[in-house]
Amino acid sequence: MKTIRVLHFWKDLGLISRLMLAVGIAIVAGGGVQTALLVAEGAGEHSARLAREQTETLAFLAPLVADQALVGDYAAISQLLKNQVKKGEVDRFSWTDKDGKRLVAQDLPDKLEAPTWFARVAAIEHQDQSIEVTAGGVGYGTLSAGMTPVKAQNRLWLQFVKQLQIVAVTLFLMLQFIWLIFRGNLGTLRMLAEGANRFSQGDHAVRIDAEGAPEVGLAAEAFNNMANNIESLIASLGKSESKSKLLATIVEQSSEAIWTTDLDGSVTSWNSGAATMFGYPPAEAIGRPLTVSESTPQEEAARMRRLLAGEKFSYDARATTRAGTPIDIQVAVAPLLDESNQCVGRIAVARDVTQHKRSEEALRLAREAAETASHAKSSFLARMSHEIRTPMNGVLGMTELLLETGLTGTQRKYAETVQRSGKNLLGIINDLLDFSKIEAGKLELEKVEMDLRRTIEDIVELLAERAHRKGLELACSIPGDLMTQVRGDPLRLGQILTNLLGNAIKFTEQGSVVIRVASVAQTAKNVTMRFEVADTGVGISQTALSRIFEEFSQVDGSTTRKHEGSGLGLAISKQLVEMMGGNIHVNSEFGVGSTFWFTISLEKQPVQSQGDPHAKPLGLLTGVRALIVESSAVHRGILQGHMSNWEMSIRVAETPKQAIDLLAQAAARSVPFDIAVVDLGLPGMDALELARTIRARADIGKLRLVMLTRRHVDMRNAQDAGFNACLVKPVRQTMLYECLVNIMAGRPQEALAAPAVSKPATTAPTSVRGNILLVEDNLINQQVALGILQIQGYSVTVVSDGREALEAHAQGDFDLILMDCHMPEMDGYEATREIRRRERLSSGKRIPIVALTANAMARDREECLNAGMDDHLSKPFNMLVLQEMLARWLAPTESKQTEAAELAAQATAKAAEVLDRQMLDQLSKVVTNGKPELLSRVIKLYLVESPKLIQQLQQAGMEDNAPQIASCAHALKSCSANVGATLLSRYCTDIEASARRGDTDDARKILAKVEAEHACVQSALTTQVELLATSRA
Repeated sequence: MKTIRVLHFWKDLGLISRLMLAVGIAIVAGGGVQTALLVAEGAGEHSARLAREQTETLAFLAPLVADQALVGDYAAISQLLKNQVKKGEVDRFSWTDKDGKRLVAQDLPDKLEAPTWFARVAAIEHQDQSIEVTAGGVGYGTLSAGMTPVKAQNRLWLQFVKQLQIVAVTLFLMLQFIWLIFRGNLGTLRMLAEGANRFSQGDHAVRIDAEGAPEVGLAAEAFNNMANNIESLIASLGKSESKSKLLATIVEQSSEAIWTTDLDGSVTSWNSGAATMFGYPPAEAIGRPLTVSESTPQEEAARMRRLLAGEKFSYDARATTRAGTPIDIQVAVAPLLDESNQCVGRIAVARDVTQHKRSEEALRLAREAAETASHAKSSFLARMSHEIRTPMNGVLGMTELLLETGLTGTQRKYAETVQRSGKNLLGIINDLLDFSKIEAGKLELEKVEMDLRRTIEDIVELLAERAHRKGLELACSIPGDLMTQVRGDPLRLGQILTNLLGNAIKFTEQGSVVIRVASVAQTAKNVTMRFEVADTGVGISQTALSRIFEEFSQVDGSTTRKHEGSGLGLAISKQLVEMMGGNIHVNSEFGVGSTFWFTISLEKQPVQSQGDPHAKPLGLLTGVRALIVESSAVHRGILQGHMSNWEMSIRVAETPKQAIDLLAQAAARSVPFDIAVVDLGLPGMDALELARTIRARADIGKLRLVMLTRRHVDMRNAQDAGFNACLVKPVRQTMLYECLVNIMAGRPQEALAAPAVSKPATTAPTSVRGNILLVEDNLINQQVALGILQIQGYSVTVVSDGREALEAHAQGDFDLILMDCHMPEMDGYEATREIRRRERLSSGKRIPIVALTANAMARDREECLNAGMDDHLSKPFNMLVLQEMLARWLAPTESKQTEAAELAAQATAKAAEVLDRQMLDQLSKVVTNGKPELLSRVIKLYLVESPKLIQQLQQAGMEDNAPQIASCAHALKSCSANVGATLLSRYCTDIEASARRGDTDDARKILAKVEAEHACVQSALTTQVELLATSRA
């Protein structure tokens, strides 16, 4: 019953009362337990302390009592015990001597302040203690101490009272805190209860102010959020109902066919769009399994599986209307889901695409027609290229042959006009064909290994004569450290540069044209190059700049007529640059000049070769004092850059007077110049007169002189004036380097003179240079090629088609075959394949076959090479081009005749001295100024660097890398000649020539000679170094 009453009492209590009661009970219980433990622990501690106090006090008093007992001073003992009673914990001392006499000292008894029940509960154990008093081993009596636990019980009672006070205060504070904390929170809870009740009765605007603890505030906030959501939901339901009505109206009025079906295929809804599209009214369609699309049972089953999987999809189908009219529709299908996300049907939306299908079919037919037209255009371009170039070959070829005959002045003028007009017409045709190929997307770029420096210098050299005829300075600036071993399309890059340089020369009447190249960015695989062509020509107006790169556009119409041309060069250049991954731009000021520049991305060669061997030479020009006498700032800067890169000591002069002053001043200081590079066209005094002035003076007359000129000067006149060598501007870096090295080494006869203008042979040589088979079906082309070949001294056999070529090949021994590609009966491709098959079967020598074709398409060259031909010559060709092609593939007859003699002499050369002593003596005197240690340094440098070149040659030979073989052989040739290894230098020349014409097999054969000779040279040079060291000692 008591338990029931307690439970009822507990249920009737509020939250705060329950919490306060529970906390009060917990605090009282905890405090009581803690107090009981404290009392019990205190009683034990006091008992131990009383015993310890008695023991320590007796131990302290015993010696003092013994001293007084020894003299029998009992009054002192009594006083001592009384004093100790008053100040210590011990209540009573007694002293009994050996005679039984007893002295007692006792303090007044303490009053028990604690209740009797507490004294019984906190029982403190105590008993009297005694100790024998001795002195000198003699006992004098017994000292006893006794004490009562009253003092300890009083102290323990005080502690007990304090503990009860702490518990009471704690209980009071806790109950107050609980009351304060929960009083505000309970108000919020009551408001929540009332708010919920009102909300349930429809008062959806009720909200609760969040007060009290965060948890209570979260509850109030949750209630408010719930009320907001429910209120919004009620509003949304109203809007949704309106939207549903609107959506139903939209679906009904939609022009698209929209309908739903159950899983059995029966139509459950059918809008007006479906009724219009298929012709079935809703009353007739709804409730029946209507199939509107022409589908097989398998297709319908597959669609149903996709629907049941919850997939949305679309498909095209052919449908038939109620009237039997076929239409094309595009259907989008989605599953209809119930509340448990189970598919219960489908919704389909169909669109009539009949007209769209018809448009697609028309577009397909138009595309096929366009592709057919594009193919016809490409075929037309190829055919027109062939048809135009064939008669052009006859016109230009015959005109060239005509010019080699004895003509009068008037006749020669007419013939030259015909030839020049024909070349201009051919240039326009080439531009039109290139533009058409680019426009049709048929032009493909090559990616082959190329030497960028050589490519640029070849183009500059090709256009130099045109610039010099107009009195222009043409300069080429290529940094010595530029990465020139790259992969790209040298033909198309050359075409861009030729267009830009040609235009610059065409539109410049005075001043200079300069091409500059620099690397602007690079990655691990690619390098971005910037090419710049600057001129001092007429410039371009701002109006013309906006359309300068448009097709058929030049500065203005009068310029087009004045300077001829198709107006396609810059448009083609722009598109080629963009195909190479770059951009082209122009900066120009009308009347001042123009600068065209473009950037392209080129791929680095996987293994970088030495590049230009003179970019970082072996130090043969290090420290040589040179004077540059050049009035053109452009050429002066280029020469200074090259020569500084070779570690020469450079000074420059702009006028002859300044040059003579510098030379005289240097001679007066006993530091004369070693060499001077002099431009022919100096202001006030030309180079020839300056050379005579220098030679006439004793102090500077021994200066070595190199002349630079824009025209091909007779070397004899330059030598008569005192020049050691003559070079034509713009000077190739390699030519300048070799010229300076040869002159400094005392070999002026080997210094590079001005290269003569390449001219074809005009008279037949006394002996036959080789047997050539000409395969050509066009009679005019036969006569042109036959005339050129006979003038150059070749024995020519002419046939008209591939079958006759095979017959002639079987009967004759030919050194080279010129093969036309397109002929009746059998074309050149098939004939070439048959000749190569015969060579493989018979293991006979491989005859070089050069294709002759009038086609200008890039794929023609690839087709020729795939057929087994070795090279490609495009018609029309002139005498010089054909002569260069033959020189590339036909080795000189003399070399064949002397090959056996060279092999026989090789053994003798190994036994003889391998170094040219005279050359070493000249090198010692000229290059090192008579200092043996400098000659020793040059030789040691050769001994370190040349094995690296040998290793690179071997690697290039194993890889069949002809450009790398030629580059390494060229470098080894120059440095070997400089240290007197003439035979080794000659072998390197032979390897270089073989590599230049692509004959890597022949180059590898000569490499064995190079390796053997290099070993001998190394041994001889090592001995020479030892001798030099001995002479210094």
